[in-house]
Amino acid sequence: MNVKEFSQMAQDMYKQLVAQGEILHPVVNTTRKLASHFWGSAWMKHLASCEESGLALAPGRSLLRHGCVLDLELAPGTIRGKIMGERIYDIRIDLVPIDEERMDAIRHACAGKIDARISLLEGKLDDALLRQLCNPDTGLLPSPEEWRMSCTCPDWSEPCPHAAAAVYAAGTLIDNDPTLLFLLRSVTLDDLVGKTPDAPASENFDTESLGRTFGIELDQL
Repeated sequence: MNVKEFSQMAQDMYKQLVAQGEILHPVVNTTRKLASHFWGSAWMKHLASCEESGLALAPGRSLLRHGCVLDLELAPGTIRGKIMGERIYDIRIDLVPIDEERMDAIRHACAGKIDARISLLEGKLDDALLRQLCNPDTGLLPSPEEWRMSCTCPDWSEPCPHAAAAVYAAGTLIDNDPTLLFLLRSVTLDDLVGKTPDAPASENFDTESLGRTFGIELDQL
């Protein structure tokens, strides 16, 4: 069965599950350029680097583009989803937490260099700091060694195509809402953003501006 057939099966299965009352969060990315904002682009570039190193992620990218990611949710340290293959498979990816030594180094590097959450979320930071934050060994992006993948499919490869699809779909969600990267890595924005002691919250986090940038709605903190 080819990917296009999976795509039609995915559409049919989605309609069937919704009709049964399931609440799903499908992810589709049909664009040639998989991401258009900073953190989504950083995530996708990291995956491309992993592919160049021999990790078999390309089948997952194809499943994503053909609408086979029927459900995906990001939570602290975890990605869960339902991916359509020959049938629907449940995937779970747990991320090894950032250890305290690495987290301390991140905090130290960010200290006094980020004056607003919007700057962090848009990636408008010093180049050296961005290189550290985007380096899987020193920053926020998880290296393949930090992924713990499981899938209900019979494929013993790691990652299987369905887990690979979930990893790429996570990047799509992060591109649309970069706060999800920090949620996934269990890092709070306030942990990295230096605030002026007497400044009101609205001066440090312009939710209206962020919403316009990423096309999302955020509650005022």
